[in-house]
Amino acid sequence: MQNTVDRRSEPRPNPFIFSPLPDALRRDPQRAQGECADHQFIALLDAYRASGGLAPAQEVAALFKRNSACGGETLTRMIANAGVICFAWQSTLWLPLFQFKHEDSTLQAGLSEVLATLSTGLDAWLVANWFGQPNPWLGGRTPVAVLNIDPQAVLNAARALHPRV
Repeated sequence: MQNTVDRRSEPRPNPFIFSPLPDALRRDPQRAQGECADHQFIALLDAYRASGGLAPAQEVAALFKRNSACGGETLTRMIANAGVICFAWQSTLWLPLFQFKHEDSTLQAGLSEVLATLSTGLDAWLVANWFGQPNPWLGGRTPVAVLNIDPQAVLNAARALHPRV
């Protein structure tokens, strides 16, 4: 049996999100942090546009209130327990909408397991970026696009980031 892990390339992050800062921004770290966050946010908006986009936590909470099928688990609890992708930008919490089923706002199948795997080494921005970027473990498709079709493949791609020693 041939080891297919060796033939796969490492995922490549979006160069716009992870590109080095210009010299002027390196000299002023506070300005750099603000501009970098804006730059990252715009890249995430583009990455999630095809899968429903991003929404502020307040809007997602309103969706939860309209759907009684969500059960007892509130959005606040999901965010606190890192059970959803949620990141801050300009003092507002943002969530990619792909992670919730449109019919009843419940979580997409397999998302919890993938998030548990990713949370061991990535911050919220990096997790959000990982889901929106093409992944060689998924044939160049994004985890967002594959999660509905094959949650196990997305979980395997997440595990590839943290190989067991």
